[in-house]
Amino acid sequence: MINSFEDLLSPVKELNELTLKNIEEIAAIQVKAIEENAKISMEALKSSTEIKDLDSLNDYLQAQASTAQNIANNAIEDSKEIAKLTESYTNSVRALVEKSIPEV
Repeated sequence: MINSFEDLLSPVKELNELTLKNIEEIAAIQVKAIEENAKISMEALKSSTEIKDLDSLNDYLQAQASTAQNIANNAIEDSKEIAKLTESYTNSVRALVEKSIPEV
């Protein structure tokens, strides 16, 4: 009886482990992005204090445009990574469900 109960709950346990792993990986990507963006924001704030004339303002604005492009590129890469994780998760769940359904 206990063995059949464990067999019944085994797919649920596998699904929970798979879900937890996926959530942890996505959260790690998000935390990394938050840390990087906070660092970039602090650097931009520090560099803004060095604006003394029109030339330094121009340099600052050019650096900000480059920084914005880098942030956008990082966001695109993070989105692609999350999409891959989501696809992998979906395929794993599908395989788990197919494995768990008894053949008739």
